[in-house]
Amino acid sequence: MKKIVLCLLWLPSLVSNAQCDPALRPVIFVHGFLASGDTWSNAAYYFKQAGYCNEQLHVFDWNSVSGNGKSNEQALVQLIDRVLITTGAQQVDLVGHSAGGGLVRGLLKDSAQAQKVGRYIHIGSRKWTTSYAWFPNEKCMNIFSSGDRVAGNGAGVVDGAVNVALTEEDHYQVATSKRALNAMYDFLSSDKKKTIVNKTAEATISIAGKAVLLGDNAPIKEASITIYAIDKKTGLRKKNVASVQLKTKSTGQWGPANLSRGVPYEIELAPSDTSKKKISYYFSSFLHDDPLVYLRGIPEGSRMSALLGKIPQEQDQSALVIYSAAGAMIGGRDSVTVNGVDICSPKLTPASRTVITSFIFDDGDGVSSGQVLKQYASAPFIGGVDLLLPAGKHQVHRVYYNGQILHIPGVPSSDRILLAVLK
Repeated sequence: MKKIVLCLLWLPSLVSNAQCDPALRPVIFVHGFLASGDTWSNAAYYFKQAGYCNEQLHVFDWNSVSGNGKSNEQALVQLIDRVLITTGAQQVDLVGHSAGGGLVRGLLKDSAQAQKVGRYIHIGSRKWTTSYAWFPNEKCMNIFSSGDRVAGNGAGVVDGAVNVALTEEDHYQVATSKRALNAMYDFLSSDKKKTIVNKTAEATISIAGKAVLLGDNAPIKEASITIYAIDKKTGLRKKNVASVQLKTKSTGQWGPANLSRGVPYEIELAPSDTSKKKISYYFSSFLHDDPLVYLRGIPEGSRMSALLGKIPQEQDQSALVIYSAAGAMIGGRDSVTVNGVDICSPKLTPASRTVITSFIFDDGDGVSSGQVLKQYASAPFIGGVDLLLPAGKHQVHRVYYNGQILHIPGVPSSDRILLAVLK
């Protein structure tokens, strides 16, 4: 029987949160299919600005690919109980996105567990038609969007709930956009006056997060994490700036690490098993504290690894992954290029696909066709483009994303996978 790994994470206190309101109910955020806790990075930052304490904000990581539904619910119950004990609160609020919405609605079927929940927000998920007497629809907010091509007609108005109908947001943006966050806060804190505290930008910011396997969110234990300041024009590591050395815990958690605000960084994830490939994550900058920086490893011998297919290991070519951290890459709406070649178009990244992550490498024939890589032609939220990326000492790959530019050195795919994180 396959072991199901479920991970729980609370947001560590990176900075003083002296102006927070301890009377607010704790909030637990539940991600959707193939996602992780960093789905809620925008929400955590927004809620803390609006007055939530660090210990009141929690994310629930679960195996949305091959996990057991009952085990997932039990793990969520365990987190709810732990939060109630540690905070002294009588109830928590729950927020579920996409498949996470289905998980939470399943939990609310249990009248005993529902008593522990004050309010619930359902985002980009299938609407329901039956109200529970022990948890009426009036205690629920339902956020959906006509621009969401994943939930589609399955989402929509729920009688009796507070319904928020967005128009432009894609399946990911229904959980990350400012309009969605405004609605979420207003619903959960309707008896409180919202005051967004815009703090003076600090020169030094603090980050932390988790290292997990893509898909099942199993923690990557005892991995080495090295953070380098990089040159904006070349993506090369700055030799005159000391690197930050960290290790992941048994839960996959790492940090915090203090970094310079507005500086581009490379975060290298090196598994303890040296036979497994390193992954270098590139960030154009960090502008504020972020306790939800996730580093994902590529799983092996699983349903997810079969879905991803084989990533090349060549000495003269790079393998690049583009991850859009707050919304899908949609052809006709977004502009995304690698070395001047479009990787976002109605054909490569149609709205119907809701591509969040795109794999960029040569399909093996040495020719850049610019076409969809076959192994990613039907994978949910994942795309791929056949583009040869030369590797070498003086090679630099230029990633453009809606006005944002990130330069990444042409490291061979035999050495590591390169991953650009864009917001």
